[in-house]
Amino acid sequence: MGYDPNQPPYGTPNQPSYGVPNQPPYGVPPQTPPPYGIPNQPPYGGVPPYAQPPAQKRSLKWLWITLGIVVGIFVLACGGLAVLGGTLLGGPSSAADSYYKAIESQDYNTAYSYMKVDTFTVGGQTLQANATVFSQIGNALDKERGKVTKHSITSVNTDNDNSTVKVEVTRNGAPYTVTLELTKIGSDWKITKLDNV
Repeated sequence: MGYDPNQPPYGTPNQPSYGVPNQPPYGVPPQTPPPYGIPNQPPYGGVPPYAQPPAQKRSLKWLWITLGIVVGIFVLACGGLAVLGGTLLGGPSSAADSYYKAIESQDYNTAYSYMKVDTFTVGGQTLQANATVFSQIGNALDKERGKVTKHSITSVNTDNDNSTVKVEVTRNGAPYTVTLELTKIGSDWKITKLDNV
């Protein structure tokens, strides 16, 4: 098989083409002129294309309710602690702490101001209570056992106007427990009984 120049070439124009003349071939869409007016607008009388509605704004109501509850609980807790702290720390606990701070600084006159006692019993002997006698007792204990260097309130039991406070006291590195009984006199808590200094 060879090339014969006398033969008409394959697919020559002499053969009739199928279909309608001057029509674009199959698969190519006809060209339409662009519409006049605003782009993306339906033609006059046409139906606009479907567009998804804007997303609905989510309500934050649940967040505000939850936040309000949390803040309310926090405020109530702080108020409860303030009342409890005012009762315990501002009451007998505060008086006992102030008493021992004065003892630590060897200010026995100030320490005595937190007391309301009639007598002291020392070595089986009963002495009339006053600031001078209390200072003598405190100084004698400091010389004999060492100065009070630290104290810590370990428990407070209050029943109306009476309270028992336990304090761990350290003298010369040795801790011991002191039990103080306090009574509310007017608006102040006073030590009315103690088993040690």
